[in-house]
Amino acid sequence: MTTSAALSAAVSPTAFSKKFEVLFCGRVSVAHKKAPPALIDECIEKFSRLHGSGTSNKEGNGGGLVGGLRRVLAFQSNGLERSDNGNGAARSPTTGKHPVLFKRDPSFPCLQALDENGLSPEISHTNTTDSHTHSAGVQPTSLQENRTMLFTVGRSQIFLVSPDTKKVAIEKSFREISFCSQGIHHVDHFGFICRETVEGGSFHFVCYVFQCTDESLVDEIMLTLKQAFSVAALQQNAKTQSQQCDSCPIQQLHRLCERIEGRKLVEQNMSFFLIVFYVRVFQRARPKSDQEENELVMASLRNLYEERQRSHQHTLPGDRKQVTFGHLLCTHTVYTTVPALSSSPRSCLYVLHFLQRLSTVILQSSSPRKHNLHRRGDPCLEGGRVCVGQVGGGGSGDSSIRVVLEERTKRSKEELRELWRKAILQQILLQRMERENQKLQASENDLQNKRLKLDYEEITPCLKDVTLVWEKMLGTPARAKVKFDTETIHAAVEQGVPRQHRGEIWKFLSEQYLLRQTVPSRPPANHTPYKELLKQLTSQQHAILIDLGRTFPTHPYFQAQLGAGQLSLYNLLKAYSLLDPEVGYCQGLSFIAGVLLLHMGEEDAFNMLKFLMYDVGLRKQYRPDMIILQIQMYQLSRLLHDYHRDLYSHLEQQEIGPSLYATPWFLTAFASHFPLGFVARVFDMLFLQGSEVIFKVALSLLGSHKPLILQHENLESIVDFIKTTLPNLGLVQMEKTINQVCQMDMSKQLQAYEVEYHVLQDELLDMPPTLNQQQRAAQLERTNQSLRQQNLDLLEELQVSHARVCSLESRVDALAQSEAQLREHVSALEEEKKQLFSTVTRLQDLLTSLGIHTTPDGHTL
Repeated sequence: MTTSAALSAAVSPTAFSKKFEVLFCGRVSVAHKKAPPALIDECIEKFSRLHGSGTSNKEGNGGGLVGGLRRVLAFQSNGLERSDNGNGAARSPTTGKHPVLFKRDPSFPCLQALDENGLSPEISHTNTTDSHTHSAGVQPTSLQENRTMLFTVGRSQIFLVSPDTKKVAIEKSFREISFCSQGIHHVDHFGFICRETVEGGSFHFVCYVFQCTDESLVDEIMLTLKQAFSVAALQQNAKTQSQQCDSCPIQQLHRLCERIEGRKLVEQNMSFFLIVFYVRVFQRARPKSDQEENELVMASLRNLYEERQRSHQHTLPGDRKQVTFGHLLCTHTVYTTVPALSSSPRSCLYVLHFLQRLSTVILQSSSPRKHNLHRRGDPCLEGGRVCVGQVGGGGSGDSSIRVVLEERTKRSKEELRELWRKAILQQILLQRMERENQKLQASENDLQNKRLKLDYEEITPCLKDVTLVWEKMLGTPARAKVKFDTETIHAAVEQGVPRQHRGEIWKFLSEQYLLRQTVPSRPPANHTPYKELLKQLTSQQHAILIDLGRTFPTHPYFQAQLGAGQLSLYNLLKAYSLLDPEVGYCQGLSFIAGVLLLHMGEEDAFNMLKFLMYDVGLRKQYRPDMIILQIQMYQLSRLLHDYHRDLYSHLEQQEIGPSLYATPWFLTAFASHFPLGFVARVFDMLFLQGSEVIFKVALSLLGSHKPLILQHENLESIVDFIKTTLPNLGLVQMEKTINQVCQMDMSKQLQAYEVEYHVLQDELLDMPPTLNQQQRAAQLERTNQSLRQQNLDLLEELQVSHARVCSLESRVDALAQSEAQLREHVSALEEEKKQLFSTVTRLQDLLTSLGIHTTPDGHTL
């Protein structure tokens, strides 16, 4: 299961989950699971000092050959750890045995071991004098990387998802988190302490620190965590009570813990046997303190009881049986819980002896005879040998088995050097193969994502000849500066656009649009690159996160909860909200961004979104006042009045204005209700002709379905037909609509209607309120006639002015040509003058050589 699939399964739409955007500041190793109130503030101060001093937070592996060997060995150990589970999943930090579904992000910094002081919950400091503590307990994140994360709170887990890498950076269950706190002075920061397992089976506590946009968001996160912890605890208690009986092994474990509470002898003996068992059989890490021994004992016992609990059959209250710990240890089920023992007879002997001694100590712990085996050791385990008698038969058996551990043969320096050389070469080869596999996997993932994105039905299949025309135009050198023939581009778009090249063709059409544009548009005031915008926090995160699941909910690329599609969409919308603070984020903008993401990468989609918003002019309809959207509704109403008078009258009779059905058409460019194949063709025309395409498509759709709309006689049925039935067009009707759009031209009418709207608004503001409805309608009609006449006059003046401009431009061109000719003539005369001057100079030199001298007026002396 991939990371996105695992996250989608865990954070399903039906499950409880809340998402917040946070900035990951770093982590700090702490000594205890509880912390003082000022922990977060102290962490932030330490992060600031480390960043200010330029301290690197990378792991100090050294350089040269030693550093290379360390990296090779680290790579090998990581590979072995991954292969233990069989499925590449990380081990659970609670049991050390059960795999989890989330792979850790390799780019996420690895956790460092805790400097054990055990004295106070203070932050661990770096000891520069001790070579064993060179790894700092304070680890701030790199300022050069994208540290923004999606902090997701589920029903029983916390996920930290990186929208940049599309991976789960960290996953923690509620039972691993022991402390949550908000900063006192830095109120926009918060953090939590959780337990982290390290190599060898031990663990330490780590505090993760995050930053939010403001204090209110931190308060909301803390409240969400509190509610989630409470609900999870109640559900767990209810589930445990309903699924357990008095004879359950888990209940036996709880009673056992209560019985041995305070019995030091039992704890020491149990710890002793468990440590000997783990060290001598499995070659595990040796605990460093009694506390770690006891914790290891309890973790091992819990594993045994949990394994027994899986096969346990619940008993009725009358069938209660007393099960002792010794009986539990002597059952065959417990033997099978210890992994990887059945293949080795020697390991089985170790296990039998261990379980025999451990059960004996537990069962005899209440007798007056108490031996401190922890201090004096076990004579049966001395000398590297194990003496195993009959199980349950005491110390004197009829036969005994002696197992002698074989000593490793010593190798010479040359053999060791050769082995090291082979190991290094194998690791280098393995790393190269890993890199090649990663490249192949990335290429395969890209192809799969591209097929997933373009999973829609085309309405105008592009023929091979048209595809060759597009490929020729796309392959033109320096095409961004070459102005292609407008008729050729229009004909190519009308005949179809190949789906696999649609994203590149949209970029090509945007370049041609900018080359043809006479009046430059106002560029955004913020020129921050896309990658830098992703490193910032946005105040629009709640609205964006809510709309992620509503954007193309049935498309496979956007369907996965916090999958690659939704994370890319979040990045794109977040970057634009930071680029354009006036618009920020508006409902409907996610569909525009989603269509772009289906055909190109994130950064190209961001550039095309800027083009549509600023150059094409879609930005105006998303402004907070929504004035442009009101003007567009009026323009569409006027177009219906001019082109389909009967449909306009029918809608007016039912008091149905365009705002009731056409608002999502303009805000999403038909992407929210219509098939993706049709929407892609609308975007083809949008990049070619501009925002007036939306009016053309809307007018064509309403006009082609006019007979069906006229059959409905009430408001509900008409609006329902337009919103639900109208988008379910057939392929023939879709292609017919697009062909009609290619032949329509209404730019002048739209300009006239916009002026008319502003004039009407001014008239309505100045109109006296004493007029009745008929007088007001008559006055508006007269005003409308006057405006139409003025419009015609202005159009005539515009045409005359345009003709004069054309004549002046032709005259300027003629004068420019004449000026160029005169410049050439002047250049020729200058060259002739230079030649004549050179000739005169030579003649004077010749006369001087002949002894002939001339006066300045030309007379000969």
